[in-house]
Amino acid sequence: MVNWLRKLILNHRLAAFVIFDFVWLSAVLGRENWIWLTVLLIVLMFAATPKQLWHRRYAFLIIVGAGLGAELLTVTGGVIQFTGTEWLPAWLILLWFGFAGMALMMFDWLRGRAWLAALLGGIFGPITYFAGTRIGAAELQVEPVTAAVVYVVMWALLMILVARLVTPIVNLPKKPKQRSEEGYNEV
Repeated sequence: MVNWLRKLILNHRLAAFVIFDFVWLSAVLGRENWIWLTVLLIVLMFAATPKQLWHRRYAFLIIVGAGLGAELLTVTGGVIQFTGTEWLPAWLILLWFGFAGMALMMFDWLRGRAWLAALLGGIFGPITYFAGTRIGAAELQVEPVTAAVVYVVMWALLMILVARLVTPIVNLPKKPKQRSEEGYNEV
């Protein structure tokens, strides 16, 4: 068990993916009651990938901002209402922090493949919202077909942005001068 955990933590991609799955479950299932667990899991994700996420911090902030902006548009546009609030719940905001961290670690293979990113986002993004409504985290305010169209477009655009912002995961040099000489690009 200890060796398995060590391998998970040393594999940054796998760690980010597995931890984000638990972040999603904690945030959506537990919502306000499990906020502490959601925060702890996000901290664990960042602890497992500190250098990689630090060097992608600007992309991280752009993804979080775009995601929260898109969420706010769906709420103010009357597409969805999250349980217990008129706006964006804290658990959803945390979920975007977790998603941005995971996306920057996992989706580097989508760089330059906007069409594939849009397709995958358009398929898998909406599924999470419909799953969330089934477990009581939110309620659709429009017909399911309308919501599906909105979320397909929203997630296709968000994943195109992610595909534009991700960079290949490389072993980062320890000294800043080496990074600039090797042409390392932070965003």
